[in-house]
Amino acid sequence: MIKATLFDYLQTECTALTAAHDKLLIHPRNPAAVHEQRVGVKKLRAFFALTDQIPHLSFKHGRYLNKLRVLQSIAGIARDAQLQARALGIIEKREKWRFAYAHMILQERQEVAAELLTTASKRLKPGTLKELPNLFRQKLEKVPETRLMADLLEYINDQYREIASPGMRAGHAAWHEVRKQMKAIYYQLSILKPILPADPQYKQMQTFTKRGGELLGNWHDLNELHLFTQNTIRKAKKESLQVPVKALLLLKTLKQNAQEELALSAAYLHKK
Repeated sequence: MIKATLFDYLQTECTALTAAHDKLLIHPRNPAAVHEQRVGVKKLRAFFALTDQIPHLSFKHGRYLNKLRVLQSIAGIARDAQLQARALGIIEKREKWRFAYAHMILQERQEVAAELLTTASKRLKPGTLKELPNLFRQKLEKVPETRLMADLLEYINDQYREIASPGMRAGHAAWHEVRKQMKAIYYQLSILKPILPADPQYKQMQTFTKRGGELLGNWHDLNELHLFTQNTIRKAKKESLQVPVKALLLLKTLKQNAQEELALSAAYLHKK
């Protein structure tokens, strides 16, 4: 049952990634497809991080993930620019003003990312993803099923126990690692969800990592928008452009909001 569950999950995610790939070949700036591709790669990375714990499973997935990591990086640039433009627009509508210079930079980033995605997507043939599930199943069939579930759950439990707040004074990188850890565990529990033991701890773990990932995601988005706004203002000043007073107020507000979201995330982690 566990082998079938792993295969079905991999096949579903590869099919979704292939569909996103096909959409981006036609419309490289499609927000939904960019998001599907970015999340899809994260799910595959979490999947193989989990299956790497299976004793005697010799499956070299590196050549697949290496290609997908390139797409994930480019999709990240596109997705961040899209989200920042959207968030900035919401604030501007409320304040009844427009930070035109910032939107120009975000527009340029999306255009560059779209060009890169088009080139990279053409180099990644859909057949590469279509063949992956069956190749994985062939290797998995040779592995004894004894203790297979126990080994995977032991790994997830170990990863979950390691989740901890790095402290409010920790830098962006430390908190970002916790965010990635949360997402990976949530995805891995989702993979095994159809066959998880009837133990409430696993439902609690999935609920905790999902909510924790959402809180840290809110912090991350605000922090990234703050850094972008800060860099945009610096660039404008360097080019001797007039910086709107509301842009400076926006910078202050974003910093405060990001700190508040980080405090919420830290408080949530302490509940674990």
